[in-house]
Parts: sequence; C-alpha cells; structure tokens
Amino acid sequence: MIFQHVLGREQLRLIDPLAQQFETCNVIVTHSALGRMTLHEVGRNDPAVSEDVVAGIHLPEWLTGQIEEEAAAEQALEDHERAGVDALLARWRDEGVLMTKLNEVIDWVERVETVFVYIGRVLFSRSDSGSSTLIKGRLLPALRTRPLEEWTPEERLFVGAMQLLFRTGRAVRFEQFNGRQLSATRLRGVLLRLCSGYRLALGMRADADLATMTLEDLATTVRDLVSAVDESRYVRYRRVNGLTYAKDEFVLPWDVSDRALTEVPPVLAALAARHRGEPPGVDADPRELVGELTARAVEIAVLDGDVTALEEVLNAIVLGAVLATHGDYAMTSGIRDLADMAVAENTPQKILELRKNNFFCCVVPDPALARRMPGAELSEVLWQVAQRMMYNRWHFIPGNFDREQIPQQRHYFFPPLVPDIGEWCDQRHGGHTRSQVRFTLRAPGAAMWMPAFTPEGHAYRGCYDIRVVRMDGEPFTLADLRMASRYSGLIDVYWREVAKRSEAGGFPPPVIKSYGADWYREQRWSTSLAQLVRDMETPSCTRL
Repeated sequence: MIFQHVLGREQLRLIDPLAQQFETCNVIVTHSALGRMTLHEVGRNDPAVSEDVVAGIHLPEWLTGQIEEEAAAEQALEDHERAGVDALLARWRDEGVLMTKLNEVIDWVERVETVFVYIGRVLFSRSDSGSSTLIKGRLLPALRTRPLEEWTPEERLFVGAMQLLFRTGRAVRFEQFNGRQLSATRLRGVLLRLCSGYRLALGMRADADLATMTLEDLATTVRDLVSAVDESRYVRYRRVNGLTYAKDEFVLPWDVSDRALTEVPPVLAALAARHRGEPPGVDADPRELVGELTARAVEIAVLDGDVTALEEVLNAIVLGAVLATHGDYAMTSGIRDLADMAVAENTPQKILELRKNNFFCCVVPDPALARRMPGAELSEVLWQVAQRMMYNRWHFIPGNFDREQIPQQRHYFFPPLVPDIGEWCDQRHGGHTRSQVRFTLRAPGAAMWMPAFTPEGHAYRGCYDIRVVRMDGEPFTLADLRMASRYSGLIDVYWREVAKRSEAGGFPPPVIKSYGADWYREQRWSTSLAQLVRDMETPSCTRL
C-alpha cells in the first residue's frame, strides 16, 4: 500500500541513513541479500531484520492518513477471503484429511524449479538458487506436529492456496506468485482471471456468478475448463520473469490451421535436395517432408546401424528454428533410445533407472554466432547447455506417471506442458548466467492441442521440445513463440515417425549416438553446421 502512494510523488525524498534528518523518517527502505527492496514502518513494530538499510522516507501526516484508510478497507476484504480459506482447512480437519492435504503440498513444492512466495514478511521458498524455507527450513514439515489452531495465518493461507492452485493445473501454478505477495484476495484475482480468460477462449458469455463463487469452486471451474481450452482456437502459454521467478499464464488466439509451417524451411529443403538429388516442390508440406526424411533415415539405421542421417534431420530442424526466430542458438532434447520409454506391467521401473546420459540435447548455434565467437569457447557454452537439458529430461520424465508409482527418494519435476517466453533469465539461474541465456522460447511436445506421444503404449507430455535463446538484444515476441511452436511440431513428427516405423517393422528403435561431450568439445557440431550451410548455398536451393 505504501509503495502505491510514494511512487511518483516528487515532494518525497530518500534520506541518507547517515543524515541528521534520518531520525524524522517514519518509513525505512531496505535491500535484502536476495535483491528485494522493502519498506518498513517505524511505528508498527516492523523492524528491518538482517537487511541493509539504504534510505529513509518521511511521510507527512495527510499521506499516512490516506494510506491507513485504504489499508483498513483492503484488510477488511482480505479478512473475508481468509475466513473462506480457514473454513476450508477446518473442513479438511473435520473430515480427517488435513494431514493428507499438508503432505501433498510438502511433496508438490518439490515438483517445480522454484517456489518463492511472500505472505506479509514471511517467505515461503523452495529453490536451488535461493533460499529454501519450506523444506530445509522445516516450515511445512513442522506443521505436522501442530494442530490447525496453532498454525499462523500465513501458514494457513499458504497451505490452502497451494491446494487450490494445484487443482487448477498442478504445481506449476504456484509459480504465478513467485516474487510476489500472496493474499487471499490476490488468489481470487488470479483464479478469476484464469477462469474469465478460459471462458473467453471458449466463446462463453460473461457469468456474474463467478464473482460470488467460493475460492474452491473457482479453482474447480478453472480445472474443468482447461482441457476444452487446449482443444479450442486459443493456446495457453506462460511468460517467465527471470528476475522474480514469476511465471504467468495467458491465452493466445491462434487458429489451429496456423499452428503448422506452411512453407518448407530452406535448411530442410537443402537437406532433402542432398539426399534426393532435387529440392522439394514449392507446395511441399514441411511436416510430410520431415516424415519422409525421418522414415528414410530410420531405414538406413536399421540396414547398417548408421544413425547419421537420423541426427541430420534433428540438426536441420534446430537450425531452422534458430534462423526463423533470429536466436543465437536453439536446441531440442529427448531420450536416446525410445525403447527405454516402455512401461512393463504398468510400472515405470525401467524409466526410473535411467541416468542423465540416457538423454541427449542437440544444440545448434546461429551461423553468425559461430563466426564471431571462438570455437572452443562456443563449444563449451553449447556443452554446458546440453548437459543442463539432459538433466532436465531425466528430471521431467517421471512426472508422466502417478505419484504412487514413483519412489519417494526419486526427485523429479512435473514436465512443461505449454509454450513459454522468458526474459532476464540470466539474472539468478547459475546455468543460464554461464550460458548467457537472457531471453528464451520453449515449445514442449507433444503440444497440448496434439495427442500425447505414446511410444510403447504409455502417454507422454513434455518429453521433447524446441528451445531458442538470445544472449542479448531484444526479447522474443509472440510471433517468435508461434514460430518455435511450429518447429516443435516438426520435432513431434520426427519422433512419431521413428516410433511408427519401429513398431510397424518390429525392430528396436534406432539409438541416437551423438551430442555427448566429444561431439561438442571436438566441434563436430561445427562440421554439421557447416555442411547444412553449404547445402543451403547450393544453386538449386538458393532459387527456392
């Protein structure tokens, strides 16, 4: 509330802590080790604990009066919404399921990369790159030994809110409050926005009843609309803020007919020309061409064990993505051997025994980046990226199974389901900082508007993707996000073709062999890139 009133008022001045006037300040400005600026009210028992004091502000009485008026009204509204959350928790206690609900939240906060939520001055966090008060700090486990009546208001709100957010779309919903204040009124605002956006996407009329729904009913309504939205002419996507860890979902109008490439990318036309002796026709369908190239590559791999042609198709798709989106480098990651995705007797035991090296990441730089950055330096960047994505693939794949099928000690994240567009991703994430990942696109597959990928009979989401990175310059646009999703669609064709050919032929799927440390550090990526660039420069392709 104070922030809203002090910003833009030129008559207010920041006062140096060493200045004599500092004693007149009724608001203290601090900066924490985690980069958070906070205002503390001197007269409200609100000390600046363990934070650097950077300045003070003297608010005149007429302004503090306005702030107190608005704060009182906001608190009355918040009290009303909190009463609803408390009633929900009390009902769970009376039904004997409160500890189950708590244990679910304790588990769920481990299934996303970062939870970093403020309720008042209390930080609820679970992060590899920041603090971790929820589990390591024992904030949530400690509640197991205390009756509900002894939980603090902040603890009650957090547990109730996380349960409701999870209902709308699993633990990734928690990230909508990262770096922000969570309140019951803001929770209602998020649920209303999601529900209203989904209803808009489905062509439904405005509904006055939404405003009077309980938080629980709102969350359930959002959940019930998600699958219909994914089948509509709208697409769900997220915006990622690397500074705050916040990830906000929106819906994007995008006709189904526009979600696939309509023109063959030059790099794929060039690859086809090299293998077929002539480029594809001007009316060729890019998805059909990828299917044809993949089918041919599978046949070669089965006949003589050489998967070079199969890997060339991946290289070409990734290079096409980086060129089409004007990125610095792009990548796709997946499993090396599709046979490893088989589920025997409805148990993922084989999958849970996989290691990081059972996965791969094909990273291809823009040719312009390859020209301006020394080869050894760029190779190291690409290999660091590849290792992180291999780890992510290993980390994501268990999320395609029910919780009871996964051992408690096996850590995993829920796989990404919708495209996202990120900014300032190099500010807090160590791996992103080293690899200069400032602006990002991610389009996971199989896309939610497509059937799940079902090799060996089990349905998977988020098991392959297209990602694009810009090291600097301007952020990506929604047009870029659409383009990355179209190229992810080509990766989808690729994997479905590999699975289809293998299953129809009754032979094991070919195993991807490249994209290890030697492929990057010996600069084999450079040889592959140079060949694809030469292909595009041949006379038959330059006329396309």
